[in-house]
Amino acid sequence: MRFWGNKKGKNKREEDKSYPLIKASLTDVRKAIGEFSDNKREGVSLKVLVKDNHEIDYHLLAPYLGGIPEQQFFMSKETFEIFPAEERDMPVWIDVVQIAVDQYIKSENELPLIDGDPFYKVSYYKLEKKSFLKQRPPLDFYLTEQENMITHQKP
Repeated sequence: MRFWGNKKGKNKREEDKSYPLIKASLTDVRKAIGEFSDNKREGVSLKVLVKDNHEIDYHLLAPYLGGIPEQQFFMSKETFEIFPAEERDMPVWIDVVQIAVDQYIKSENELPLIDGDPFYKVSYYKLEKKSFLKQRPPLDFYLTEQENMITHQKP
């Protein structure tokens, strides 16, 4: 006896909605995520769009895109930045460093920046010293003025 679906193991919603594979650009995916965000119920986070490996799960975006993209895109769960497959490691590093920065700020009541750096470069030393960062990323991150969010783009 099946309690959670039909005989094929799919629920009715999946069966009724079959989307074609499409070519979609990074801009198309960003636009679809914006539309999803505008239409989502209150209390639903954009994190529902991100799989554990940071790949975007397109089943919720398919109605906005008109299909499922052939190419993979990846998204940070902390900053919601989107990256093409060639940069699939970037959202992982962003999330690791953003979480470490948030923990440091909460613990120390100060920003984990390199002293005197005009670009607000994150100090990996300060994060490691407090055990918030276990491994140094292969690139630099900078603190933005937007809610203590980090970015990989040098200001």
